Amino acid sequence: MTKAVNGSGGIYKRPNGRWQGQVWVTQTDGKRVRRTVSGVSKREVELAVGKLVQEENRGRRQAPRAMTIETYMDEWLHQIVVHRVRPTTHKTYVFMVNRYIVPGIGKTKIDAITARQLRLFYDKLRKAGTGERTIRYVHTTIRAAVEDAVREEILDSNPAKLVRLPAAPKTEVKPLDVDEIKQLLRFHRDKPHYALLVTLALLGLRRSEALGLRWEDVDLDGETLQINRGLHRIDGQLTTMPTKTARSRRTVPLPGLVLTALKDQQQQQADERDKHGMDWQDTGYVFTTGIGTPLDPRNTTRLVQAACRAANVRVVRLHDFRHGCISVLLSLNVPPRTAMEIVGHSSIEMTMNVYGHVSQTDRRAALDQINDLFSRHPGTA
Repeated sequence: MTKAVNGSGGIYKRPNGRWQGQVWVTQTDGKRVRRTVSGVSKREVELAVGKLVQEENRGRRQAPRAMTIETYMDEWLHQIVVHRVRPTTHKTYVFMVNRYIVPGIGKTKIDAITARQLRLFYDKLRKAGTGERTIRYVHTTIRAAVEDAVREEILDSNPAKLVRLPAAPKTEVKPLDVDEIKQLLRFHRDKPHYALLVTLALLGLRRSEALGLRWEDVDLDGETLQINRGLHRIDGQLTTMPTKTARSRRTVPLPGLVLTALKDQQQQQADERDKHGMDWQDTGYVFTTGIGTPLDPRNTTRLVQAACRAANVRVVRLHDFRHGCISVLLSLNVPPRTAMEIVGHSSIEMTMNVYGHVSQTDRRAALDQINDLFSRHPGTA
């Protein structure tokens, strides 16, 4: 390095003709380091050095030069976001980071990421056969992580906010209709897990909510049950967690069909307890295996879908029972606010826009009313 130009404030011209300057800065990790900047002209370097000096004077901290997206994502997953999201959400973030983000852009410096680079990264995933919905999950993860980098003053802005993704393809949900639910329940009336099917179909509980029900939550005399928790499998272990939202914590009245099914379920468990003796595990859950242990969430989905096949009705996702329940409530002219409270939604918009499915029968009935209106002759009632 050649001698500094007089009055340049630490700016040098290198033998290769490029200009270089150095300035002391404070990093986001608290370390004081000498930051080097370079450019093709002295003016360019002077502006860069001046900007760093101004930011230092304002208390603005600089991202460590060695911090890559991989480095930051590891810190974000294990020190930042883990403390504020549900374990299931954190598990999704970990998967997206390890499966897509680190292999794709992990070596990029965190302060060098641009909206264009992200767009090209998503295009590359798309060409490799990654689905649009998965790409949106990847983008959501990056956007959340980079937003925290902005909050911690590692970055000035969030380039992920500038990326526009194509709308995710929508698949129409077709829950079982009333006749199909009746057929399903008739077929399984005297079979194991009937009470679970009735509860899912008529109350629209989330899978985790149904599996998390304990007998202490059920008031058979008062004909109500309380939703207080959910049962999930996290890192290979069955774990109880608080409900998804504060509004999800609720008291639900029991219709007669569900009340009778739960009374039968209680008696069935008593018979199983007597049958298995010391092998019975008294866990207190309402829906259990044959020896009293709680049902595994994934196995429960398989169980319900197998029940659909056995009853010769369409096989749907377990969550579609929730869609179906809400749609039936709305088709019966139950006020949306009431339906929202029953199923524990956080907003009426969620109830109406996401779950308020309109069946072909409902559409026909509505148009038949229009037909009747215009078919009347003038002067008729």
